[in-house]
Amino acid sequence: MNALYNINFAWRNRLYTLMGDSPYVIKVSPRGKPIREQLHQRLVVDMRCSLLDDPLRKISRRFAAAEALWIMDGKDDLASLLPYSKRMADFSDDGEKLTGAYGPRLAPQLGYVLAKLLEDADTRQAVASIWTPNPEPSKDIPCTLSLAFQVRQSEMHCHVFMRSSDVWLGVPYDVFSFSCITAALTMRYNEVLRHRHGEAINTVDLGRLWLTAA
Repeated sequence: MNALYNINFAWRNRLYTLMGDSPYVIKVSPRGKPIREQLHQRLVVDMRCSLLDDPLRKISRRFAAAEALWIMDGKDDLASLLPYSKRMADFSDDGEKLTGAYGPRLAPQLGYVLAKLLEDADTRQAVASIWTPNPEPSKDIPCTLSLAFQVRQSEMHCHVFMRSSDVWLGVPYDVFSFSCITAALTMRYNEVLRHRHGEAINTVDLGRLWLTAA
């Protein structure tokens, strides 16, 4: 695996840049909260090793797994995540659901994504939208806008486009969740190929995740 695409290396690189003296890092206060921001950044990760294990940022593996499964199951309930992170309650408007949950938006679109990829392996139309136009006021507005999937050079890649991405809090969990979603899609894609063409067919491996934040 190329070290440049290791999640630990990629994450630390972004963190150090934001915390350093780069002239491209600016201080802003969206919703009155002071942050350091660098516009239009991209993080590239090999999805075969997408769980951050850097001692500088001790993430909860239990929450990472629970959130990924929660999204893939199409859920939006708060109760499923509370045993793994009490902090999730801070983002619920009614104490029962998370308005910006990706699952109810993403899960119904994965069938379309799979069909487009199977119809044309070179397609650029295998896209799932997350953002809801004209969202109502909420504590939980989705950070992710869309996911685009591509099969290139026998690998399944995922391009994630975000309006906002918190390198400390969100990135480690987002990278893992999106990698799990892509892995599940890759497995299903390969299953259909084998069913249609037999075990001798060339299947695809898990590729890279491109996470681009505005």
